Amino acid sequence: MNTTTECVESTGVVTELEELSNQPARRRRLLRDSSTAFVAGLAALFMGDRANAADCQNSPCCSLAKCNQCSYSVNKERYTCPSGYNRRTWSCVKGSNRYYCGECAKGSDCWSGPFACSIWFGPDPA
Repeated sequence: MNTTTECVESTGVVTELEELSNQPARRRRLLRDSSTAFVAGLAALFMGDRANAADCQNSPCCSLAKCNQCSYSVNKERYTCPSGYNRRTWSCVKGSNRYYCGECAKGSDCWSGPFACSIWFGPDPA
């Protein structure tokens, strides 16, 4: 099983995923693929026990922290967070598919809580 993790922190109204979704698929794939290897190596160093967390949402490779799904409108990539929490989004690859993982957290990175909710969506071709 090949699993890589990419942490993209997003706190603005327009997120990186929303910006990329308005561009051609080829450009999105190039951007994702170019940064995944480097960030995956860093993530593996810092994930610690989080990588072994029970994922009660049955995501393919996200290791989500919470069972309750974040609310969203239109589609899951536009999930919203409660007041005081920030969006934390990363991707992971299982087989030949890339999935997107997200959580609402008060911490300064993708692995620091407390967490309000979690969500996953995809797949896209890896």
